[in-house]
Amino acid sequence: MLARFLSNLKYMGKPSLILAALAADALPGIRFVQIQAVEDENPDIATNLLTTDDNRLVLVKAPKSSLAATSLGTEVRALRLLKNVSLPFRVNSYIGETSPSAIFKALVFEYIPGNAISVRTLRLEDPLIGNLGQSIARIHTIPLNLVADAGLPDYDPQDIARAKLQEFDRIADTGRVSPQLLERWQNALLDVNLFRFQPTVVHGNLSDEKILTDGLSVSGINDWSSLAIDDPAKDLSFLFSGRIEIANAILLAYEGTIRTDRNIRQRATLYAELAFGQYLLYALESGDEGEIQEAVKYLDGLAQELKDGLLPSLSPSDFTSGQQEVVTPISQAASFTAPVTVITENIEVIDLSDNENQ
Repeated sequence: MLARFLSNLKYMGKPSLILAALAADALPGIRFVQIQAVEDENPDIATNLLTTDDNRLVLVKAPKSSLAATSLGTEVRALRLLKNVSLPFRVNSYIGETSPSAIFKALVFEYIPGNAISVRTLRLEDPLIGNLGQSIARIHTIPLNLVADAGLPDYDPQDIARAKLQEFDRIADTGRVSPQLLERWQNALLDVNLFRFQPTVVHGNLSDEKILTDGLSVSGINDWSSLAIDDPAKDLSFLFSGRIEIANAILLAYEGTIRTDRNIRQRATLYAELAFGQYLLYALESGDEGEIQEAVKYLDGLAQELKDGLLPSLSPSDFTSGQQEVVTPISQAASFTAPVTVITENIEVIDLSDNENQ
């Protein structure tokens, strides 16, 4: 049976054949006719896109390390949770995994076709701007208890500030970042007022590549392995690494859907700037001289913008009478948020042998 299966494949690369064989083990009775290698953000996860004989698409992912296996396990828990939540865009589903007797472990997921957004090319009049802000807000209205009950990470503001300070120390220790930029980040990270907020459910790793669009609205969002209770600004930070007027317009649509704390913009900007430092750490760890030079170039450009007075302030908004701002918890915010429908029916594993469209 396996020999007949392999003989039907159009793509004959050995690693892909292994993944295809694992997919056949995970989904017995399903016939695959084409394989396409897919570059995963995590280099420790081998990923291929497979086409069935009835033109359905599935992703098969095989971890190469224990950390990658943990990441995939987290994504499976997240997708099972999201199957119980009604969202205005598609979320890929977990389909199955290899049997215990398989030589390697692999997991199979539904593939959502679509075009990735490009925030940098958006115009202020594009309808996608409003829809993107609303879509991110809807993620943040997922009930906290669903994520907590699934055993997914739960971070409070103190945890988040502490982790960012540790990250800052590692960036500063490289000796590749201007003192003025480091001072800007340190002052922000040490200001407790900046980290007064109510954590929400977050995607945790949003970027252009994760968000699919039909041109007018968000049609799907992929890669839920970082789903957690965390700072909502984390999901907005990728917007602030580009054109500020577009980021502000998307944030305005976001704030029109969900109540936010008054410093979410500053934290999103801070996280976007720190991402350049994260890239430097990654480049130094990998030893790629080209990537190191690129990271330093980004950071030097950011330092020049700071010198020229082009970067927005990271200072938190003032708090009246020195009292902490009262932020209504998301779980109690029904009066000002679009409700999320929670589906209580049992989760069902998708059967690819069924001829109906998923």
